[in-house]
Amino acid sequence: MKYSIAALVLGFFAALSVAAPAPTPADDIDPNQVYIEGLTYAGSGCKAGTAAISKAQDSKTVTIAFDSYVASIGPGIPFTNSRKNCNLNFNIHYPAGYQYTLYQTEYTGFANLETGVTATQKSIYWFAGFLNERATIQTTWKGTFTDNYALSDVIGHDAWVWSPCGAFTTLNINTQLTLVNNPSTASGFITTDTIEHKVKTIYSILWRRC
Repeated sequence: MKYSIAALVLGFFAALSVAAPAPTPADDIDPNQVYIEGLTYAGSGCKAGTAAISKAQDSKTVTIAFDSYVASIGPGIPFTNSRKNCNLNFNIHYPAGYQYTLYQTEYTGFANLETGVTATQKSIYWFAGFLNERATIQTTWKGTFTDNYALSDVIGHDAWVWSPCGAFTTLNINTQLTLVNNPSTASGFITTDTIEHKVKTIYSILWRRC
């Protein structure tokens, strides 16, 4: 089954969102010195040639258009289709003396789940060289469900993972779409697309001084 291309938008904000609780956030970082230098991707949901990358003029937002990021389950569907992932690797430029963490994600998509099908959308992030220090943002919901979805997940401040001070390293985000069914005759799919093809996943960044 062919799905329309969906767009994943990653917006990096130099200032603290008013709604985000945080200890001693930095509000003096120069937004003109914060931008995305590079991005690579790989995974079963974003194989080579199935995504197109475009970067905004100010380099603060990257849009990735996928045409195969769909997980599906049910009779006659290979088991490998029930879990899809995409690894995103970002190089972010910012002033020395600061560090950042992801604290919130907002995402939309479309799901068609029969009764007995459970869908999970998950993002795990860490910084290169610090694999043991990871944070997870996850949402799970169950069928029956057939609609667009719009979700927002906030990471508790005690689970934040900060970039290292005094060193610039790659931000890694592993995104996953997973389906399980009970009974095995139940079918469903979940995609990063929506009926209106207006899709975005925004990872919000919080800054602090080292």
